Amino acid sequence: MFLPINRREFIKIGAAAAIGAGVASAIEIPILESVIGSKSSDVKSLQSQVTSAQQAFLILNRDEQKELEAMVETIIPTDSNGPGAKEAGVIFFIDHQLANEYGNNGRMYMQGPFVMTAQAGPITVGGITYSDGVPAYTFTGPVYQYNFLMREFWRNGLSAVETYSNSAYGGNFENLTSTQQVQVLNDLYNNKPATANFNNIIPLDFFNELIFMTYSGFLMDPIYGGNANMVGWTLTGFTGANRGDTFKEGRNVLALMVASKPTRYPPHSLGEYDQAFGEM
Repeated sequence: MFLPINRREFIKIGAAAAIGAGVASAIEIPILESVIGSKSSDVKSLQSQVTSAQQAFLILNRDEQKELEAMVETIIPTDSNGPGAKEAGVIFFIDHQLANEYGNNGRMYMQGPFVMTAQAGPITVGGITYSDGVPAYTFTGPVYQYNFLMREFWRNGLSAVETYSNSAYGGNFENLTSTQQVQVLNDLYNNKPATANFNNIIPLDFFNELIFMTYSGFLMDPIYGGNANMVGWTLTGFTGANRGDTFKEGRNVLALMVASKPTRYPPHSLGEYDQAFGEM
């Protein structure tokens, strides 16, 4: 099942996965490298664009916006625990990454063979004959092996979800009940829709990318276009660049380490840190 745990546990697991993996997978690394090593003025410029950028879409059309917004809100909803994907601007984060290197398969290996399911041999793919056939590939993390761009992968995936939602539950994903929306995601996780009827995408592949990018938009530094106002960090208790005395406030860090009660400080972003100390 897709959601056998409560929201708080779900978010904690996602946070550990995203942060523990260096905040991005090998697929998403290009979206970070454009910022790492940038000069102070470049970082400040990117930071200042986050708020305005989150108010405009670059790739997703209106129908896709409504559908994806409902999907990310199903994964991380707003509830009594705090803000969710909507407040964090996750949908804008995904849209803007699709408009940039991530959506254009920046620095991704794109040579074939493009085979996702097990096939008995002999089989010829890309002019090469494999006498033993090909085994089923195993999901081991955020992966991608299709012969089209990521922005096409997302567009085809969103379209396939709408088609499946209508055929299986009688309406577009965004118009379904919350219970039905969770069930649709469960169906994707369990590969219930036939790949042939899912725009030739394995449903689990789209589910995995959707989950990973939703968490990235919720938990990454705001400089990348998501986690607006650091709501993701506030909810999970992650302090970002705040290490207790980040801005030379004069705190006794050693005293904090041995204190009988924990002291929780608010998160600080890379943009705030850079503005305080100049070039990194």
